[in-house]
Amino acid sequence: MLLFIAMKRLILIFSIFTINASPIFPQSSNWLKTARVFLIDAYQPPFVPELEYNAEELAETMVDMHANVLRFGTMGKFATIQGVRFSTHPDQGDRDLLQESIDACKPRNIKVIPYISTGHKLAWSMVTRDYPEYAHRASPGGLPEKLQMMIGEDHGTVCWMTSYRQAFYDLVEHVVRDYDVYGMYFDAWRPFYFWGGKQTCYCEGCLTGFRKATGYEIPYHENNNDYTEKELEIIDRYHQWYVEEFIGIVQQTRKLIKSYKDVPLISNIGNPENMAREDPRILEAMDAFLYERGESLLERAEGTSLAVAAGLDVWPYVGVYNNWQRVAYNGYDFHQQILTNMMFGGGSIIAQPYPYVSHQENRHYVGDAFRIIESAEEDLAASWNDPYTAVVYSSKNPPGHIKNNWWANADSRNASLGAFAAFLYHHIQVSSIHEFMLDRPEELNKYRILYLADMTYLDKDRIDNLKTYVRNGGGLMVGYGTSLYDAQGGRMDHFGLEELIRVRPLRPVGELKDQVYKYSTKIGGPSDLYLMKEDKVASGLGSYWDDRLVPLWFYEPVEVMEGGEVLMNIVTGDERRTLLPGVVISSYGNGKVIYSASSIESLFLQDGISVLGDLIFELSQLVTDQDPPYWITGPASLQTNLMKSEKSWILHLTNWIGNKFERKQMNEYYLAPVENVGVVIRIPEEKKIRSVETYMEMPFEKRITDGSLELLFPRIETYQGIKITFE
Repeated sequence: MLLFIAMKRLILIFSIFTINASPIFPQSSNWLKTARVFLIDAYQPPFVPELEYNAEELAETMVDMHANVLRFGTMGKFATIQGVRFSTHPDQGDRDLLQESIDACKPRNIKVIPYISTGHKLAWSMVTRDYPEYAHRASPGGLPEKLQMMIGEDHGTVCWMTSYRQAFYDLVEHVVRDYDVYGMYFDAWRPFYFWGGKQTCYCEGCLTGFRKATGYEIPYHENNNDYTEKELEIIDRYHQWYVEEFIGIVQQTRKLIKSYKDVPLISNIGNPENMAREDPRILEAMDAFLYERGESLLERAEGTSLAVAAGLDVWPYVGVYNNWQRVAYNGYDFHQQILTNMMFGGGSIIAQPYPYVSHQENRHYVGDAFRIIESAEEDLAASWNDPYTAVVYSSKNPPGHIKNNWWANADSRNASLGAFAAFLYHHIQVSSIHEFMLDRPEELNKYRILYLADMTYLDKDRIDNLKTYVRNGGGLMVGYGTSLYDAQGGRMDHFGLEELIRVRPLRPVGELKDQVYKYSTKIGGPSDLYLMKEDKVASGLGSYWDDRLVPLWFYEPVEVMEGGEVLMNIVTGDERRTLLPGVVISSYGNGKVIYSASSIESLFLQDGISVLGDLIFELSQLVTDQDPPYWITGPASLQTNLMKSEKSWILHLTNWIGNKFERKQMNEYYLAPVENVGVVIRIPEEKKIRSVETYMEMPFEKRITDGSLELLFPRIETYQGIKITFE
């Protein structure tokens, strides 16, 4: 039953993106793209254990650090506002902390967006003493789940099928009607938030509501192993019923807010994977999303570009929650995260900024980055990422698909992130796109190169769309197990993309079987196997690849079909004996396709072997006749992205030198500058340059020739932005 529900949701997602010709996520407000946000939650100091909040001091800090949006909690362990049916902090008295914040921020041109606790757990005393009627009942006649969250009082879970629902509506209406707010922010829309066990509730609303809807009682056993198959089916039905009730709450909340003010609704979607998993009705009900993420800069760039490519406004967290809520020691790690969000089209939200009020020594790391955004705010708000290369974000691994040795995996997630990294580190314009974009041919056609590094399943409609894309001149790159599995995760005897990639799976027999085994057993991965250019290759790879051994990773044994041409073979280290085809190129209509049998992308991500990145880049240029929009001479750590508007282009260059280059949650206090950076930007014939400016003032050389703009920067510190304005 749960599988049926999941498939039904996926069908809904796919159908929405197929039916709508334009993005279903139109960007609602340009200021969201350049928002420089302070996140003030009421789950930690200065709201607990004692109430020490000072709105004036916070607003002064925000001005000093060039922040322009405050996301302020109306609820944490307790409510921060008056006139609602939720308990306030014992020290609060008649103070209204949201109004105090608005009064402090508005004269300083800081927008205030209230945080609305969305089914989130509440203070234990509130759900057991003050408002016990809101409680989720984890067992018949029992108490809610008890959970600790940061310092101060424990929390208890709530249920939407109680009077909590109306109290929530009343809080939302009170805030949007009675306060000067610029948006409404909601926590993650999750129907069973923080519920444990079988995620069931035995409050009166659940018992009577489910009984009325289905005629069933909600089963309960103290021991999970005691549930019968029939009882588990009933619990599945309970979940279906609850979800439908919950979706109605989401939709009613949007309707309620929009009846008062046309402000954007923003919610926490967690991370890029959740975008595909989320019920599409929730996606439709929101105007923008927040990533509560603390990953590497590479994943930050990938995830931000992914949301923007779908037409979503997105605010990735800067920093993550920690246990040191009275000090702020973060350095260039915050600076780099902000610039990375900006250069790929996202806003930035500082996760725990209140310590900056009293702990001022590291304010400049955030303030300097925010000042760059502030100075370019108008340009950034009007610009979009230029489409050239698209890597399809993938994370689904059927049973048995993941291969690993002692230190690394070959899998779908590592492969798609590795492909993105290969382009980014080679200064090639790249965006991550979600798989639902494969249902929208008009979106695919914007990109010259499309990369499916290890997308294990493709349905017929998506395969047909890919055929059309290539037939019309698009360049397709396919890797490893892409389209080799069916919808149930079973391995097939052919590739779904066989007509395009011109290879079929091969089951080694005889001597070949012995050789494949012999060279694949050491430490659980390929042993002394390589990719090597085919001597008789008629087209493609240049002389650099002649006789060059390229490290091989886990691979699929394949044989070449008619219409396929081998570019590289899988060879042994000893005597360089050819075992199998490694890279195959083919033509289809006006386009070209390359298939790589080895998961070289996942190896590049985890080992950083430069020749693998070089190979991925060079292969990409074989499937398109359109050069990249710019060329950069500089190290891989200098990351780039081109944004365009009707009158100007902006090329971002952000320096990622240091441990933070790939490590997440690593503080940085020094960044070495990059020297002698060359930039060549292709200029279309129909455009004539009026001016070239830089966001960071520094000397540089400039030359405009036929069809290109050439720049030389003697030195780039953390960032440089190049703005080209056209006549």
